[in-house]
Amino acid sequence: MNANVVPLKVDNMNLADAMGFSAATTASSKATSDLYRISTAVIQEVEGKKVVDSPVFKLRKDDDTYLARSLDVRFFAERQRWQKWDSLSNSFQRTVMSTNLNMDLKDVLGGFNLGRPTGYIKDFKALPADQQDLIRSVSKVKVLMGMARVNGAFIEGGDEVDMFDGIEVPFVYDVKNRESMQAIDGTISKLMNKRLSPVENLITLTGSGRSMPSGTKFAVVESDLGETVGFADGDNDVLQNFLSYIENNNQYILNKWEENNVERISAEDSAIVGSIVDVQDFE
Repeated sequence: MNANVVPLKVDNMNLADAMGFSAATTASSKATSDLYRISTAVIQEVEGKKVVDSPVFKLRKDDDTYLARSLDVRFFAERQRWQKWDSLSNSFQRTVMSTNLNMDLKDVLGGFNLGRPTGYIKDFKALPADQQDLIRSVSKVKVLMGMARVNGAFIEGGDEVDMFDGIEVPFVYDVKNRESMQAIDGTISKLMNKRLSPVENLITLTGSGRSMPSGTKFAVVESDLGETVGFADGDNDVLQNFLSYIENNNQYILNKWEENNVERISAEDSAIVGSIVDVQDFE
């Protein structure tokens, strides 16, 4: 660690709260417009005379997609949200991002939690069938933000690329698979127990293949501790950029909530709202 580098800090905010990491679960500055979006996938490759399934990471930015078998990452921030797929609009419906899901989170539909009840559901099977279906349709998503070293990057077809050599790139990674979440949380917890933040220590992510009963292949993440690297020049700017990214995304959700919440007001409530007049206090 460079002795001249000042550790991370956020004005008027506890650092652990800002990052979203806690003991319980626990480069240079880049603008969020440079963010790579990370996902996992299983691709088919030819090894010798055989076609094999290979778990990989996909890194997307604009129209470009790159592949890698492993990443060395430093996590700067973590948030959670609820999300479900809307087949009519061919897009995801989302709530705001929060440090935890034990609260009502406003969503793009003008409601909360995309209709999912808050908190632990004691007897799921006792719920009406339509409510069970709704709950199943809403997924927990852990949003991880950080800087990544991309190891052995290549493009579809197998050709290697060297554009990631010797650098870190900013990323956002939506983790939806429970096994992947548990693996990453376990590694972060080891760091927190050592009183190290996930910014100071590399975490190595690799993929492992899985199969659904239908035969569909998918990849999960395996996570291991890497080397301790300390803080780097520009890390404070990186953290601030991610906090701005969170704020901007949440503001979009809140704007949609206000827009759609007004449309859901009943005729009776609308009449009450319309009867309210401004009151001004006079001295």
